[in-house]
Amino acid sequence: MVSILDIRTLLIGNLVSLFICVAVMALLWQHNRHRFDAIGYWLASFAVQSVCVLLIVLREKIPVFASVTVSSVLYIAGLLLLLTGFQRYLGRKVSLAWAATIAGLFVLINAYFTYVEPSLFHRNVNYSLAFLLVSLLSFALLMFGVEPSRREGARLVGLVMLGYAVVNLMRLFGYAFIPPGGDLFSAGTFDALLFLAYQILIVALTFSLVLMVNLRLHAELECDAARQARSDAAVRTSEDRLSRAELVAKAGNWELHLDSGMVVASAGAATIYGVERTQLDLEQVKAFPLPEYREALDAAMSALVTAGTPYVMDFRIRAADTGEIKDVHSLASFDREQRVVFGVLQDVTGQKSVERVLERLAQTDTLTGIANRRHFMALAELELSRASRYGGELSVLMVDIDHFKLVNDTHGHQVGDQVLQELGGVFRTILREVDIAGRIGGEEFAVFLPETGVLQSFDVAERLRRVIEETKIVREQGRPLRVTVSIGVTTHSGVLGNLDTLLAEADEALYAAKHQGRNRVCRFGIAS
Repeated sequence: MVSILDIRTLLIGNLVSLFICVAVMALLWQHNRHRFDAIGYWLASFAVQSVCVLLIVLREKIPVFASVTVSSVLYIAGLLLLLTGFQRYLGRKVSLAWAATIAGLFVLINAYFTYVEPSLFHRNVNYSLAFLLVSLLSFALLMFGVEPSRREGARLVGLVMLGYAVVNLMRLFGYAFIPPGGDLFSAGTFDALLFLAYQILIVALTFSLVLMVNLRLHAELECDAARQARSDAAVRTSEDRLSRAELVAKAGNWELHLDSGMVVASAGAATIYGVERTQLDLEQVKAFPLPEYREALDAAMSALVTAGTPYVMDFRIRAADTGEIKDVHSLASFDREQRVVFGVLQDVTGQKSVERVLERLAQTDTLTGIANRRHFMALAELELSRASRYGGELSVLMVDIDHFKLVNDTHGHQVGDQVLQELGGVFRTILREVDIAGRIGGEEFAVFLPETGVLQSFDVAERLRRVIEETKIVREQGRPLRVTVSIGVTTHSGVLGNLDTLLAEADEALYAAKHQGRNRVCRFGIAS
């Protein structure tokens, strides 16, 4: 009959426990690897420890080098991977040089007491000292070196590491009175109880790590909800914490049961869709997104279910109650065993609106309100490509304010800015919606006129010149100011040049207008 305190039996039990812990950690890593890279270190630590214990179990059946030396390397590697994972999880700097020094010293001591002066006692002391060092460092880090935002669950893991430290201290203390014999598998009750304690602690460590990660995720969600709550205290109701967080964050969660087609949604998700929770079904959920997103959403869901491809989608929906178009960000994961898709939904309409405003500001000259140089060049290139593909005429104007430096020198830059603002208003008033106007220099502007021939472009240029000449720029003090512009025009049809060529031709015509006395329009190719 095999005793439960038999060392080989306990080691096999340790090995089985480690395999289970590796599986649990692998699931945790699969769902959170993009958020916490520390889980990968813990998974690697448990896997390495599993191989280490397996080699020890096979002692006397495999070469000493594999059973003792290789297992010792794996042992210290597993400990350092565990500690590195804690450092990564808490955002601490990882010292590879320090870890290499500790590992090298441990391996050298173990090798000495394996091949030079073989001693199971000294090897066990070496193992315990290494484990004690890592345990105490981990305990101190998790208990006293944690930022408030990362404290959730860390102290429980710290207590487990303290348990490891206590067990190793007991082992060292016990060896002072009861040194181990020369055969690992003939160790007494004291060693057997230590191995049993290790088995309990590895299981406790695994599930405390899982709890720590889950608490951290939950804390981050609550933090987001709290930030939203400060801007809208009216949403604080008597609902439970999760519902309150969802409403404040404009977020919700949902489940899709693939086999039954049943959809289960939280109150937050139902609010985003603009329906009652009891009214949701699969066909209705498919109808919410705007038609142009349907194919991409179906493909992403299929990839999630069939290949495990991460589901991260941004799309737009039409709310059922108000008809409002909302921007939505959605994440989902798939539980293959239950065949259930779990998703999180967030209304990011406000955020997307701000992004669009910022994008518009990045494309617009803030002083004149028309396109800046970069955006003008991009839009003009697109129109030029379209015209080259489908044919048709186009024209380009170069507009320059006459004697603008004199305006700045005489009246000041504030008046100069006012002149530029007035010109921006004239461009927006005179030009068509399809025309593209941009400020490409200090007082120099370019206008791209699609589907516009010679006579039309000249007429547009003359109207711009005339309206600008007649515009009174009212100043805070003194008489109203008037300015004039010179304009160069070039027109192309059939085979079109590149944009730089068109701008150069219009600029040459502009130079001719300046040369002929300013306040006039000149066409490229017409002799002065």
